[in-house]
Amino acid sequence: MATELNTNDDFKYVMQDTSHVYFGKELTYEEMMEHNDIPFKFKAIISTFVSKDVPLQKKMVDHLLYMDTSSFTYQVYNHIKMEVKIFYKEEKVIFGKKTKEHWVHKTCTLASFVEKYRASVIAGEVVIEDISISKLALMMLSL
Repeated sequence: MATELNTNDDFKYVMQDTSHVYFGKELTYEEMMEHNDIPFKFKAIISTFVSKDVPLQKKMVDHLLYMDTSSFTYQVYNHIKMEVKIFYKEEKVIFGKKTKEHWVHKTCTLASFVEKYRASVIAGEVVIEDISISKLALMMLSL
């Protein structure tokens, strides 16, 4: 009997290093609120600001794709230095005639992501890898 694996669970993670907290692209806000590795202050941001904009069952990635840049949540995410890690395929010309495809990985600020890459993600040309926030910026935020 074959079992079906849910590959979306591979992208539901929270990792931390000394300066950032990283979120998998499939995490919903509700799952973040239940996760023990999420900093309390970020949970407070979710319950205070994000929950007013979107239901907690929504994925953070989906929220970022359609977030209004004039919303208070967008301003808070910019303040805590949210970054979006993306990748896309690019053709590179080698020796003037041959082309070779390679993957480009970039980490960009939320403002840069919204300006340059959001439309490409919606069109399916660019893929979001993960999202991160700065621990120092989170610590400096007063609620």
